[in-house]
Amino acid sequence: MEKMKKYILDADKRVVIGKKVKGLRREGKLPAVIYGQEIEPMPITLNTKQVHQVLKVVGANTLISIKVGKDEFLTLVREIQREVIMRDLLHMDFQAVSLEETITTFLPVVMVGESPAVTELEGLLILSMDELQIEAKAKDLPDTISVDVSGLVEIGDNILVKDLVITGDVKILDDPDGLVIVATAPVLMDEIVDEVEEGAELLEELTDAELLEGVEGEVGEEEAEEAASE
Repeated sequence: MEKMKKYILDADKRVVIGKKVKGLRREGKLPAVIYGQEIEPMPITLNTKQVHQVLKVVGANTLISIKVGKDEFLTLVREIQREVIMRDLLHMDFQAVSLEETITTFLPVVMVGESPAVTELEGLLILSMDELQIEAKAKDLPDTISVDVSGLVEIGDNILVKDLVITGDVKILDDPDGLVIVATAPVLMDEIVDEVEEGAELLEELTDAELLEGVEGEVGEEEAEEAASE
């Protein structure tokens, strides 16, 4: 697993609320709020360009430090609101956490190394679980779970959750017998591709609202202004 990297956003306390936040956005500032168990909700403004730069490299479960004057808050992004058409950032919610706080979250699985089943037998690796649910203290929270595939030598070789070697004080909460990665023959992929294509056709029939999951949401500016005033 990759250890947690530190990402920092500079912020100012915000007194402007409601519809007046439109003026902040025109100035390149993003309204946001920090909340947590030990602090009162704190309206803030961020530099929109700086936020864009950080969002390009962090995931939904990456810890971000927010500096407000002399204070620094370790946070997780809990909600991102975007304008429906132009996808402009409108508002963000951050949850403040402590380094000793235990967090339950999902982390992406990343394959590392080369599999002989691929290089020598022309097999293909199927990632059955692209993320895993973990429990760890904030200070030990990794960005990803790296899985070494060099041990997948023959077609049919696989890696289960219980096979993963996790360093540090991190606990995986998924079923130990869950299949994470399997080496399969190319001929089996034809059937998988057909299923994926059928699934893609069904997804095209769904609206964007039906597809949205996780921390991101699409709202109009008026709704965002109501959120910014909280």
